[in-house]
Amino acid sequence: MNFKKVILIVLGLILLFLTFNMFTVYQRENSVLVFQFEVKSDLLDDYQLFYSTKEDEEWSEENSIHQTYDKPGIWQTIKYVVPKNIYSIRTDLGNHEAIIGVKNVRLIGTSNVDVSLGDAINLKNQLEIIEQQDNNLTIKALDKDPFLTLDIKSLLDTAINSSDITSKVKAALLSLLTTLVCLYIVNSTKDICKYMREIYRGRSIIFNLARNDFKTKYASSYLGIVWGFIQPLLTIVTYWFVFQVGLRSGNVSDVPFILWFIVAIIPWFFFSEALTGATNVYSEYSYLVKKVVFKIELLPVVKIVSALFVHLFFIIFIFAMYIGYGYYPDFYNVQLIYYLLCTIALAFSVSLLTSTFVLFFKDLNQIIIIVLQIGFWFTPIGWPPTMLSNSWVKIFKLNPMFYIVEGYRDTFIRNVPFIDHPYYTIYFWLFCVTAFVIGVNSFKKLKPHFADVI
Repeated sequence: MNFKKVILIVLGLILLFLTFNMFTVYQRENSVLVFQFEVKSDLLDDYQLFYSTKEDEEWSEENSIHQTYDKPGIWQTIKYVVPKNIYSIRTDLGNHEAIIGVKNVRLIGTSNVDVSLGDAINLKNQLEIIEQQDNNLTIKALDKDPFLTLDIKSLLDTAINSSDITSKVKAALLSLLTTLVCLYIVNSTKDICKYMREIYRGRSIIFNLARNDFKTKYASSYLGIVWGFIQPLLTIVTYWFVFQVGLRSGNVSDVPFILWFIVAIIPWFFFSEALTGATNVYSEYSYLVKKVVFKIELLPVVKIVSALFVHLFFIIFIFAMYIGYGYYPDFYNVQLIYYLLCTIALAFSVSLLTSTFVLFFKDLNQIIIIVLQIGFWFTPIGWPPTMLSNSWVKIFKLNPMFYIVEGYRDTFIRNVPFIDHPYYTIYFWLFCVTAFVIGVNSFKKLKPHFADVI
């Protein structure tokens, strides 16, 4: 066994240990706490849950959640997503006299904890026990304001901090996958450095070609490069009219809808334009691809820089719009540079793959167009992520543009630094680097055949 393999094995074991602990902590920190029970009543009613975060805290409407029992005579599961620091719970069992059955009371966090009704429950106002068997309780509501309380503070540590076997297996599989990806990246370090060195050496060529590409794109039209700005502006106005005028969308995150919207759609314009252009760059510049002396690995970057010229104008447009509405630049706007680099990195890494494979699989170009059309609606550009449940948000976050769009909003609206999202930041950059490495390796293997298929 050579020295390189020994280093990779040791590094792999270290990464496996670190990533397993990272995913375990992530599961614990990002899990939600759910209080649920099954209920059966003879009346349809509204069940309201109040929660307190400290001892002797008064119940308030601010700390309450409503759920509807709408299946009279049938057992129905009632679920409430509650904060992790709750001290006790009060459940209002409707607003009518009724016979109510309650069973299977649980706290669900990283593990499930059954709540013993006999030990934790305290019957309060206008309630009378009719029958109690193990964890099944039948009670009678005597008036219009029946409620009970549960002291569950002692159960929280078990529900939040312990992990069931499923969580551990999931963490182990994710850590193994992450470790293998990291080792693949490390093993390709030499090719990565060589590719990036060529990009750096050809930076002046890239800029000159990008400037020429930007000018010639609209050279045959009367308005010239103005069309590069008119189309995105008209698209923004159209979506603004549909969402705010047609669908009557109000302010979002306490800012006018148009401000909330433009900081999301403008980075999407840049990514979409850069990816589409870079994907077809080898066909467009086929005369350069067939030249042996030209470094064709520079060409995808040319299209990205060309698209960047328009994007820089729209970044100024964003600041102008915000100032016009009375929102002036602040310190948090500096991290716009970071999210701009993120967008460039994502477009560059993905386009390395698409530009290589589209030469051998022509249908990929149409697939990318469809994916971008669907991706627009699967990215929170015209809708807020708060519309989704926590489980759906986790799925939608697999889309790396989710990170960028929300990052632009963190920069201009929420004033949240990107380091407040450490796990998602790691995922985003791991996605970009992995796509980049696969793209570099694919380009290296298929480059000799480019001239044959163009």
